[in-house]
Amino acid sequence: MNQMSFDWTVCHSDEPARDRWQAFHYANPWVMERLVEMARRLKTRGVKQYGIAALWEVLRYDWTLRTEDPTSTLKLNDNYKPFYAREIMRRYADLDGFFTTRRSQADA
Repeated sequence: MNQMSFDWTVCHSDEPARDRWQAFHYANPWVMERLVEMARRLKTRGVKQYGIAALWEVLRYDWTLRTEDPTSTLKLNDNYKPFYAREIMRRYADLDGFFTTRRSQADA
């Protein structure tokens, strides 16, 4: 899990949420890769639908254990969860409909 360098001010600005998510996503492609991997493991076990929040917390836990830099600035912002859920379901046909969703700014 490598954190790439990018302008963190984008994530802490008044930019639209989608723009902040995209900046984070492009700088940290491993996040989506790991979420997809976890979702597919669940599907293999027969799980038909799941919540992105549960996977997000596992990812947060894993990152905390794996990082050797206790001052890391990487944050897994909860506001990004709906964007990841929708993008994963859009991008990967085998995961279409897998995440439970409710109305969100990510729908825009």
